[in-house]
Amino acid sequence: MDDGALTRALMHGAAYPHAAPGVRCIETHLSRVFLAGEYAYKVRKPVRFDFVDFSTLAARRADCEEELRLNRRLAGALYLDVVPIAAVAGGAGGHEDREADGNTPVRLGGSGPALDYAVRMRRFAQHDLLAARVQAGNVDGAMMDALGRRLADFHADAPRCGSTDATDYGTPARVAATLEECLQGVARLADADGAEAIQCLGRAMRSEALRLAPAMAARRRSGHVRECHGDLHLGNVVVVDGEALPFDCLEFNAGLRWIDSISDTAFLYMDLIHHGRRDLAYRFLNAYLERGGDYAGLGLLPFYAALRALVRARVGLERRHQCAAAGADAAPAAGWRALLELAETLLSRRRGAILLMHGLSGSGKSTVAARLAERGGMVRVRADVERKRPGAPPAGGWYAPAAGAATYRRLLAACRLGACAGFPMIADATFLARARRECFAAQAARLRLPFVIVHCEATVDTLRARISARAQARNDPSDADLEVLGRQLREQEPLCAAELRATTSASDADTLAARFA
Repeated sequence: MDDGALTRALMHGAAYPHAAPGVRCIETHLSRVFLAGEYAYKVRKPVRFDFVDFSTLAARRADCEEELRLNRRLAGALYLDVVPIAAVAGGAGGHEDREADGNTPVRLGGSGPALDYAVRMRRFAQHDLLAARVQAGNVDGAMMDALGRRLADFHADAPRCGSTDATDYGTPARVAATLEECLQGVARLADADGAEAIQCLGRAMRSEALRLAPAMAARRRSGHVRECHGDLHLGNVVVVDGEALPFDCLEFNAGLRWIDSISDTAFLYMDLIHHGRRDLAYRFLNAYLERGGDYAGLGLLPFYAALRALVRARVGLERRHQCAAAGADAAPAAGWRALLELAETLLSRRRGAILLMHGLSGSGKSTVAARLAERGGMVRVRADVERKRPGAPPAGGWYAPAAGAATYRRLLAACRLGACAGFPMIADATFLARARRECFAAQAARLRLPFVIVHCEATVDTLRARISARAQARNDPSDADLEVLGRQLREQEPLCAAELRATTSASDADTLAARFA
């Protein structure tokens, strides 16, 4: 049975071992998903590209089994099993006649000869895909926070390449090869009038890949190349019971899945920006970085985000080519030009900056910093989180002088890395000691970057009330108590005249966000 006949057979409810009225089919450039009753069945197309070969039955079966294994890591509740699509006895011809009396030549899970295989999943509503929910404005920041934390935990637990691993996964050469495949694919499929833009983008991306090659190699040596999701765009995340679950990870090519974890993160970051929700992109990014602490990845994030935009452009063009070959509408590739423009924008680094939050515990610094990060496209590094990054509390507790010095060193290192990559960085700490403020100001001066102090204040009674309420709620990373507040009140060093010239009030946060947006 050829691909077209199999597709027609699977559109009939009689092909399924359960009630399946009104079967629907969703098609991508590599597969078809048949929505049948309570389940969805994903069937590979018998296609062959430079990056995947599904031309044999054995290859398609192996890929189904690999998809089941991989996707159970993040969406185990959705992925059920692999089932054969079996030929029904006497089903070699007369297909239309059998359809008329309720029979089909194939049966999902049947005992006859296997014509193909399908991954069986629990069906979900298409409006619950994150892409649809973002389009409808039905996603909030809390959902992005949870998704960022979930992805960071997933990456932390994922198998990783060691420094002596024999594969070339995540190496500069492998990344360069992936880039070339994408550029060639886009150039081959795009309209002729887009050739100049593709060539210009290609030159810029090759140059950046070469510049970043030492960093890519270093991150592989340090264990950041891991078995990731690989295809984490908005269409591959679904909301189930209020939780955003990544599914449909990239199973068919290990080299495209064993990648730098920041490349995996870059896909969703890019796609949120592409869908006009930069606020959610930074909400997601900040939650991911805060959970996992990979601020060093910011140096590669713009490049990988641009590469992901290029990948999506190529996928859209491949789909358009398939549609044209089948005589169908070519609309799915309408956005490829916008994706190339986005790739160019992402690659053109903004000017970084270093912003300090300043104020006593309970003065609202973290609330203002979160708003700045979301509205201004900034990255926030929190002292309350970073001081606990090493694990167990040091001698003297989290607020001992030595612990405080180590925390501020980590904040400074993260701000330097992010600002050099073009991100406005927010150091969220009290910064009550002038020497610590001067250290960050000197760093900004050396990098020739803007430096801003954001001052937050509240009455002592308000500070005490907020700290007491926070301690009772136990939902905040800060452990500052009334004793810590008392010490801060005694030891704080006021802003000097030079610092005041670089200071803005928390009430002007929205104006400040617009300045760096």
